[in-house]
Amino acid sequence: MPEHRDADTPAALTPRERDAVIHRIVSLMTFWGITPDELAGAPISPIAPPPPAAALAPKYRHPVSGDTWDGQGEHPDWLRRALLKEGYTVQQLRDAVNAAAVPSDPDATGDHP
Repeated sequence: MPEHRDADTPAALTPRERDAVIHRIVSLMTFWGITPDELAGAPISPIAPPPPAAALAPKYRHPVSGDTWDGQGEHPDWLRRALLKEGYTVQQLRDAVNAAAVPSDPDATGDHP
């Protein structure tokens, strides 16, 4: 029965696996022009995680409730209800995104005298 190890404990390698790993490391060092001296003397700075992905603009909007969906992932319940029970079309929900971006009341822009 194999010994159970947690995710932070490296698994023991067979001599053949170890040779393959060393060969891969040497190949990568050669490819990138890294010398063993650079590895021994240089402190390794941590790699910064990538910035979080920016939120996507909504593609669908419920004209009454204002609920939105960016089109990514599972369909939200409000979208299913709007299409199947409330009688909205996909195009109406797309158009509602644009309608929300353009004020329907000219006095709402604040440009009046």
